[in-house]
Amino acid sequence: MSLKGIDVSAHNGFIDWNAVKNDEIDFAIIRAGYGNDISQKDKSFDRNMQGAINAGIPVGVYWFSYATSVQDAQKEAETCKTVIAPYKDKITWPVFFDYEYDSVRYSREQGVEPDKMLVTNMAITFLGAISSAGYQAGNYSNLDYCRNWFDMNKLASYPLWFAQYDVNLPSIPCALWQFGGTSVAGCSGNIDTNIAYSNFENSTASVSTQSPSSEMKKIRIKYRVRTQESGWLPEVNNLSDFAGIEGQAITDLAVGVNCGSVRYRVHTKDGNWLPEVSGYDTDDFENGYAGNGTPIDAVAVYYETPNFIRPYKKACYRVSPLNGDYYDWQQDDEIKNGQDGYAGCFGEKIDRFQITVR
Repeated sequence: MSLKGIDVSAHNGFIDWNAVKNDEIDFAIIRAGYGNDISQKDKSFDRNMQGAINAGIPVGVYWFSYATSVQDAQKEAETCKTVIAPYKDKITWPVFFDYEYDSVRYSREQGVEPDKMLVTNMAITFLGAISSAGYQAGNYSNLDYCRNWFDMNKLASYPLWFAQYDVNLPSIPCALWQFGGTSVAGCSGNIDTNIAYSNFENSTASVSTQSPSSEMKKIRIKYRVRTQESGWLPEVNNLSDFAGIEGQAITDLAVGVNCGSVRYRVHTKDGNWLPEVSGYDTDDFENGYAGNGTPIDAVAVYYETPNFIRPYKKACYRVSPLNGDYYDWQQDDEIKNGQDGYAGCFGEKIDRFQITVR
């Protein structure tokens, strides 16, 4: 079982939580604040909590730590408890301790050089205080911090919220996985998105984790284009380069992937969308590539995520007009958050194309 959620703070601006709920988001982790003073409460905390709760989205919270000592971590926990107290019966997901690189920067500015023992003890102090107050407690970390800043054996009793991007599965066992930014209805721009392997609303259930699989491979998308002047150009993989030659209009496009599948189509400058294709074979003019030998001005690509990969992935792609700067990135065929459902501008030939899967 897995659930999809987002984590937010005041930095994300106004959020339409009903739209978030309708976009099949199962939970939200909301920043309550940072530091050890009540004045550092997140300015959007109440609005986000009330919006999510009213929309029927289960909530947890996180507290960004600037602790420089165990005593300071205890004070942070007390401040956090004060901030979240009005929502105690509504917080059904954990309260997370969030200690990151900016935490280390601040500590050093205060003349304190943190080490693994101190950071671990501060986490234990904060999480213990939160647990004693009747909340579920958890720790946020990335791979570097799991290896070098936290003694994970001492934190084993707390669920791990693990941040790791651009992989198909987290590389260490975790209860929640923050896998990167995606487009979510009701939110501006990309928003941190997570997958949970346990439903924390059932607090009596054992916490499930996701372990890495040696069978999973990084998704590799390959593509090439054709121009009238140069014919089919060399294959490009992911974002290692771009396909095309600046100043030469692209007439045909081929896209393939080593895991899952893609379907794609192109729009010709004379104003027509050509039939969608799914193959990758420049000798197959029916399903091996998209195009008819005339300049194209727009591209639409959709990535089909296989059942053994979760969370769902998307094709992220962009094109550039002839001799111009790239247009904005497009995700699959989405038409929300300023996206058009395709990359390009009708009437403007394109000369470069890039794509990856995220």
